[in-house]
Formats: sequence, structure tokens, C-alpha cells
Amino acid sequence: MTDQTTAALVTGGAQGIGRAIASRFAEDSRFDVVALLDVDDSVHEVAAELEGGVGYTVDVADHEAVREVVEDVETDAAIDAAVNNAGLSRYFWIGDLEPDEWDRILDVNLKGQYNVARWVAPRMYHRGHGAMVNISSGAGTHGSVSGGVHYSASKGGVLGLTRGLAKQLSPHVRVNCVVPGLIDTSAGRPSEDEESLWTEEGREKMERLTLAQRVGRPEEVAEVVHFLCGERASYMTGSIVPVDGGAQLSPTQEFLMPEGSLKPEPESES
Repeated sequence: MTDQTTAALVTGGAQGIGRAIASRFAEDSRFDVVALLDVDDSVHEVAAELEGGVGYTVDVADHEAVREVVEDVETDAAIDAAVNNAGLSRYFWIGDLEPDEWDRILDVNLKGQYNVARWVAPRMYHRGHGAMVNISSGAGTHGSVSGGVHYSASKGGVLGLTRGLAKQLSPHVRVNCVVPGLIDTSAGRPSEDEESLWTEEGREKMERLTLAQRVGRPEEVAEVVHFLCGERASYMTGSIVPVDGGAQLSPTQEFLMPEGSLKPEPESES
């Protein structure tokens, strides 16, 4: 491995925001390798379409599996940019939220980011340079719109993880966080499926509450992530950067407590 051979690593890279981020890195001549991690086997097909792309089928919640991927990538290229994008969201009313469901969301959304940081960040630190971007959500800053409280907790944890890593790894490694709003991905599109996070009515309502009056595009998030991993953002670390069309300034209580929500009626006392 030479100093000139560098890699970018993106989790959740098979679709949506992660795929857009990986594509943006593949356009950057700074990176010889773009490693995409995803639980979906289609990650290999996506990686094959990118210059320098290589796909890994892996669950980011698996600590040892992440280590093996990092070691494999670093055999040929130094990871100079890492993006923690993989995430999972499901709605559960708190009265129905069981420990197994809580653990799964926290394992993917928060522990998964720790796993990547655990194996990538020390290498960056000892080389004296590197950038990491963690993807959170508006759920982490003002509560979930479409996921359960466990999703909000996991994404709030990402904010603390980002700030803690930024302090611990300074000045050699910069760590920032991007907070997307409603983005036009499969997870954000309306569906009649009862398991879907969004309905047509819900998405239209969210668009009205967003200052930009529209949903965002994955490429718009990818551009900000790419910027944060580059030299033009060399004085940014520990930053929390919303890419949400101004949603953080909009009233969300109307949406958070919608008519016909999954919240059951309070139990009456006998």
C-alpha cells in the first residue's frame, strides 16, 4: 500500500442516500477505492457500476464483520473518508415496543456507527489525517416524525457520538454529522403498505410543513457529505449540519400527533 492509494467507505451504500454518496466519491479522483457496505446483496451490482467501487455484504451491527471489511480495504488503500449512513427505521407505539425491537434499531443505527469508528478512526488518527461523517436524522434533534422512540433515541445518540469523536480525535481526524430531512428514497416514498413509514397524505403534509415546500434529493445530501470530507471543510469538526429544506424550523407537532395515528386510546381505570 502506498500513501497515494486512498479509499472512501460508505455504509448503507446499496441505495438511496448511501448510493448517492458513494457515486459522488467515485467521481473524485482523490479516491482510488470506494467501499460500499450493505446488508443487501445488490451492493455488489451497485459497486460494479462505480469507478473503483467494491461491495461488501455486511451487517454494520456485527462488530467483527466490520473489522474484517476494514482490514480488507486497508490491505490496498488507506481509508481517508468514512461515512456512517446505514440505518433502520420502524414505527412502534411505546406500549408495543419490545426489547428485541429496541435492540435491533440501536444496534444498527448507533452501535453500527461505533463499529465503523472503532476500526477506522484509530487508523486515521495514527496516519494524521482523515474525515468521518455520521448521518443522523431530524428524529435525533426534535423527535421522530415517522419512526418510533427507539429511532429517535438512536439518532440522538449519533449526535453525541459525533461530538465525542470530534473531541477525542482532534486535531488529526475531523468528525461531522449531517441531519437529512425527508429525502426522496424508498424509505421516504408513500406506500399503501401498512409497514411503510409514509402515506401519501403524510408525505404531502410534511412537504407543506417544510420551508422548501418539497422533499430533498439524495444527491443534495451527498454533495454536503462530500464537502465535509474534503479540504474545503478543513475548519469544520464536531458540526451538526441540517440538510432538510428548513424542516428544523417548522412546527412538527401537527404531524407528530396526526389523526388516526397508531397511538391507542388511554386505558380507562376500572
